[in-house]
Amino acid sequence: MPRFASVVAKSPLIQLDRAFDFVIPERLQHQIRVGQSIKFNFGRSKTPLTGFVVDLMEVSEFAKNELLEIEDIHPLLRAETLAFARQVADRQCVALGEILSQSIPDHMKTVEKLDPICEGKPQIDLSVPVVPALGMRSAVLSSGRQLDFKSRLVPDWAMLLAAEAVATFAAGGSSILIVPERSDLDVLTTLFEQLGLIDMCIVLKPGQKKSVRFQLTHQAASSPAAIVLGTRSAIYSPVQNLLFIGLHDDLDDSYREQGSPYTNLRELALMRAGENIKLVCTAPYRSIEIQRLVELGYMSDHKIDLPSPKISYTEPGLRMDQAGFQLVRESLENGPVLVLLPRKGDSAANFCGGCGQKLTCSCGGYFWQPTAERTVCRVCSKAHISCSNCQSRAVKKGRTGSSRQVSELGRAFPNVLITEATGTKKPTGLKQKNQIVVATPGSAPRLSGGYAAVLILDCDIWLARQTLNAQPLAIRDWMETVELLAADGRAVLAGVPSELGNAIALRKFTALASTWLSEAKETGLPPAKRICTLEAEPKVLETAVSEARKAGATILRMDAKTNVALISFSYSQGVSVSKALRAVAAGAIARTVGNNKRRGLKVIMDDPGAL
Repeated sequence: MPRFASVVAKSPLIQLDRAFDFVIPERLQHQIRVGQSIKFNFGRSKTPLTGFVVDLMEVSEFAKNELLEIEDIHPLLRAETLAFARQVADRQCVALGEILSQSIPDHMKTVEKLDPICEGKPQIDLSVPVVPALGMRSAVLSSGRQLDFKSRLVPDWAMLLAAEAVATFAAGGSSILIVPERSDLDVLTTLFEQLGLIDMCIVLKPGQKKSVRFQLTHQAASSPAAIVLGTRSAIYSPVQNLLFIGLHDDLDDSYREQGSPYTNLRELALMRAGENIKLVCTAPYRSIEIQRLVELGYMSDHKIDLPSPKISYTEPGLRMDQAGFQLVRESLENGPVLVLLPRKGDSAANFCGGCGQKLTCSCGGYFWQPTAERTVCRVCSKAHISCSNCQSRAVKKGRTGSSRQVSELGRAFPNVLITEATGTKKPTGLKQKNQIVVATPGSAPRLSGGYAAVLILDCDIWLARQTLNAQPLAIRDWMETVELLAADGRAVLAGVPSELGNAIALRKFTALASTWLSEAKETGLPPAKRICTLEAEPKVLETAVSEARKAGATILRMDAKTNVALISFSYSQGVSVSKALRAVAAGAIARTVGNNKRRGLKVIMDDPGAL
């Protein structure tokens, strides 16, 4: 029987980012297994820590203290999952325990385990769009269309990923299908229900109770084969015999972790797939990051060959011109019409009625109107009193938000039902025709028969975002919405320059991405190169920057006032830069910012908002 166990702590402290040896008490020697969650004492802390057994040994030169107990007799940390988590931690310059905390739910003693999913070989006649034979790593440009399946419209990418997952399950393997939003997850769930195969699926929904997530994680680990459907965190599912990963809409903002470890799902999927697991990335557009991998030959290029959706555009000028009014008027008798805007509320911004300046709060935030009666700060929600520049109380409204657009359309189209869809407003009881839905990005409800028309307003606001990838992000929002059209539906983009409008109407997304990538290479900006933001006290920051420079990094910016630095490096230098920064972080003492304790060295890899 093994006498010693090597344990990794479930802790975000980078100082604890190594394995520790413990003595296995005799009472546990017959039960302990690699991958189990255990409890142990560490240092002077009176509170036991949680960790995972990563190795069992007969001899150890370092073990002195005994393990306290086995928290979960069922191993959840598989060897493959441990290797993946280690790779992520090294890349993001964080502790392994922090990744394990995100990937494995806390143990719940009283929760009953679910039965494993039974093996089987389903025979399903699933009509899938014709695409060339997919390789081990494939980038698929979907058509932006939906297909009729059992009297319900289903996006082409959902049909493709479902077919791959069913074939993988029939071969005895597991799949992980990842989508960005709850609405996309509902599409996949409904499709598998229609196929009669939902019993082979494990559905990880955002916001699930901890007890449910715990049950489903155990079910994934104990099933010989399964199909996992989920959002961002599903990439860590401890499934057995993983053979296929499907990822849709890789440019969605929700795929990036906003807090530490600041991971991006696209990179996580690439790491977990490695060389032996099939990876398919689908989207109705082409991101620069995926195009880079295609041009490197790392991913093969494919497209779903279906007739393109009918898309036209109007050049910048009137906010809603004759073409927009005509599209709405002609389409209302055929079905619901969707109007997309970039901002919610009554007015996206407010200006002083006296001096004309944009109204700013004392906290630095901008004022806006969530409703026609309220003018508040976007940051601190403080009500507006007077202009900080001229003390005038007069307020002039800025661009129209979704709430005011409902009122304006109501005056233009009397006797038409108009509803609003935002992140906080979900319309119900949608009609088959003579209805307009005003929505913000990602909020439009999916209809079984699709929309008769889509009108996208204020396209110039999308294109004017203060970010280097404003155009790719705009196209991502627009094409996600165009995909909701009915088979004979039409879309109009209002206020798009002709060069970009022609490329979108003709679906030249690969050419656009290739052009953007060439520009990034010329300027040495992401994704041609990687970047990293560093934040620390002055001496620690200087040390971190110096060590990063020795590893090959270039210093782009060093701000002494905020103690923040921005560095750049090539992909081949990533391992050495991360290793150098990790060494500095391990020796850095925690900082005090306000009343909060912060990491001695804060490292944010590939932060898109840093430039």
